[in-house]
Amino acid sequence: MEKTAGRKLTLKEMAEQIGVSKATVSNAFNRPDQLSKQLRERILAQCEALGYSGPNMSARSLRTGKTGIIGVLLADTLSFNFSDPVANQFLEGLGNALDKQHVNMLLLPSCEENYQSSQVQTIPDGYIVYGQPLKESLMRRLEHQGKPLVTVDFTASFGQSVSVHVDNQKAACEAAMHAVAPVEHPRVSIFGLRLTSAIQAGLIADKELFGIEESISRRRLEGYREALVRLKVKPDMISLWNFPHNDQQQVRVMARGILSAPERPNVLLCMSDKIALAALDAARDLGIKVPQELRVVGFDDIPEAMERQLTTVHQPLREKGRIAADIVLQLQSFEDHVLSTELLVRNSCP
Repeated sequence: MEKTAGRKLTLKEMAEQIGVSKATVSNAFNRPDQLSKQLRERILAQCEALGYSGPNMSARSLRTGKTGIIGVLLADTLSFNFSDPVANQFLEGLGNALDKQHVNMLLLPSCEENYQSSQVQTIPDGYIVYGQPLKESLMRRLEHQGKPLVTVDFTASFGQSVSVHVDNQKAACEAAMHAVAPVEHPRVSIFGLRLTSAIQAGLIADKELFGIEESISRRRLEGYREALVRLKVKPDMISLWNFPHNDQQQVRVMARGILSAPERPNVLLCMSDKIALAALDAARDLGIKVPQELRVVGFDDIPEAMERQLTTVHQPLREKGRIAADIVLQLQSFEDHVLSTELLVRNSCP
């Protein structure tokens, strides 16, 4: 066998030189599960020797109408998603599902400047939107393309997308009932994620809140409030704090001040485990006994939650990613999926 001088071999020429069909060569690159390990290794070795790097993806895209790429629009920055344990588990489940189908992932931070390129808008075969983008115009752009569109952790207010999420309100209500019910005179602080358009952390009022449909944070807040109404906790014994960046160091510093007040809270309802763990650090800094003097509950069940014995709401993050991938690839029914949660009772709030 010899290399063809001056130009790249075509798929047809490569198949003829090896003595197999074009489909077999294509499968060696794109669908390895269709071939035995020995045959695939022989084909790839011969292709490498002849300088053939695989079928032309542009030609394949024109022929099939598919690029083999799914766009994943991220509500937060790339750096946040790479460092956040919740996002890590979701993306792991998503990536594993795409890998099994030999489909690639294109990560797209949801700031408008990163989305101006026509190539970015036309390459993906479908989209998964992880978290509510701040600008509705991005969602409308995706909707107008007419491609499969799956939202995760929120429901779009228009269009033909479907959603994969947990019942955040129900799960938060259960957590709050468990945390507050045993306390004779509860003083409750809710440590929220992004609840307003403000970028600063701090105490917030109802008039500043996002609408109930706009974020998982608002859904969790409604769940907490539902429980507090049931338990007849006085409104002046409840404070609401906004931590839009889920920043543990910021939470730890602010929690020290909150827990140093004369009428400090004795229950903390935290909308993420990262926030709850930072609050536990602040309590330890101040010598406050958990759970005797302060009951703390989180949400997500990241690995560190079990290490620190944090009572929290478990949500199936990897499964959420897998289902989102299967829906956008049309391997699963195109309908909303609400996944189950579980309250895991540990030492921070027995």
